[in-house]
Amino acid sequence: MRRKAFALAALVLAATVAASAAGNAGKKTKDTLRVAIWEDLKTMDPQASNFVSYWMVQLNIFDKLVYEDSKGVVHPRLATEWKFLDDLTLEMKLRKDVVFHDSGKFTAEDVLFTFSRGKANPVSASTFAPFDLEKTVIVDPYTIRIKFKTPYAAVFNTLSTGRGAIVSKAAVERMGSDAFARSPVGSGPYKLERWKSGTEIALVRNDAYWGTKAITKNVVYSIIPEAANRVIELETGGVDAVFDVAANDVKRVKAMKGAHILMGNSSRYMTLTFSMKDKLLSDKNVRYALSYAIDKKALVDAVYEGTATTANGMYPPTVFAFKDKGVMPYDPVKAKELLAKAGYPDGFTMDFLVENREIDIRLAEIIQNMWAAVGVKVKMYQMNASTYTAQGHKFQAGMRAGNVNEPSNILIIYDSAFGERLEPNDPWIDKKLAAAKTIYDSKKRAGAYAEIQDYLYDARWTVPFAFTPVIYALSDKVEGFACDPMQQVEMSKVTVYQ
Repeated sequence: MRRKAFALAALVLAATVAASAAGNAGKKTKDTLRVAIWEDLKTMDPQASNFVSYWMVQLNIFDKLVYEDSKGVVHPRLATEWKFLDDLTLEMKLRKDVVFHDSGKFTAEDVLFTFSRGKANPVSASTFAPFDLEKTVIVDPYTIRIKFKTPYAAVFNTLSTGRGAIVSKAAVERMGSDAFARSPVGSGPYKLERWKSGTEIALVRNDAYWGTKAITKNVVYSIIPEAANRVIELETGGVDAVFDVAANDVKRVKAMKGAHILMGNSSRYMTLTFSMKDKLLSDKNVRYALSYAIDKKALVDAVYEGTATTANGMYPPTVFAFKDKGVMPYDPVKAKELLAKAGYPDGFTMDFLVENREIDIRLAEIIQNMWAAVGVKVKMYQMNASTYTAQGHKFQAGMRAGNVNEPSNILIIYDSAFGERLEPNDPWIDKKLAAAKTIYDSKKRAGAYAEIQDYLYDARWTVPFAFTPVIYALSDKVEGFACDPMQQVEMSKVTVYQ
């Protein structure tokens, strides 16, 4: 049934795109594409970025060595060819015709510099941990021989995602990392023109780009946190495209004249997280009780209005080695029994960190009520994680919105080296995650991740409850806007008509 639904959606989308193209035939193009996004960036430094929302802007400014598509096929970008010399050595040949936005030449020095700063930055350190940069060799200006401490099966995914964006060594050293984070120098199809914090980010076409030049000269990202307000901007003509449309706004967009919805599969998921270091939550009975108390299907239906799927595994089925574990059961009677068994017959009070986003707050309020029904009271904090910790709070419960297309990157939140939100401290998981990264054989690697998923499902340090699609709203005057599972839309391929 699901496959039929996806096939039907694809047919509807194809018809919509065809109709839009026909309607725009003969019309003049505009030189500015305006896009509504949900949050401002705190940095334009890709190795210091930890959110898909940051990378979806940065990908138009920076470029990567390779691109890995949704089927796992690796395509050339700044690297033209590559080969493994052995399990620990990857040799890559680089393009010779690339210049950065400041006219500096791109060479292997920039690649090694990017990896080094990625490994040194706490945000990216765990991703680049397998790289052995002391033994990595620059053979010549356009050949680099990358060494690994252990075999690294996820290397191409790492190189093609946000943290793998190549920065200019000369620019960072000249400007300093802080200034670079505000005025980035990349080699992508667009350059940063201006950045008004909290208001807009404007890009202008890079006419010296090595690849196909951007179709539309300017791209302006309008920062509009409220989902409904982003849709209003589309309705009134203030923007041409909207990222991250809320489920309850889908019908509104479909009813608009001159606009349509673009929806597709993604690697996005929502999960509850419990601190692995918290004394209360160290009791497995407590974690299971909290899980049993949540009606996952009712929660998903109430908030996502038919656009999302109730989670039936530890990560989305679009990701390699997904294992169907079934939806974690709802049983409030069992929840009360386990609370009594743990010594809390009357429940307890617990802190719950919720990111200050509309969808997170709606989900959290429903979960709060479900927990209250079994005697668990929640003290809710609506703020980002860094602010929460800066105020001296200890993690207990929280929620995580993930969007990762590689199992080692999804499951990295359980690695002790990651350290954030879950506060992981499980040696067994650390060992298994490290081992799984080293397996190049796909069948053996899938088996390793299946074992990890079984362990995590049983442990209940997290309670996945929703797999969500990517949803965009577009003016019918927009063409070439491709739905991407990771929200990584290449604006250089988009045309907007008058």
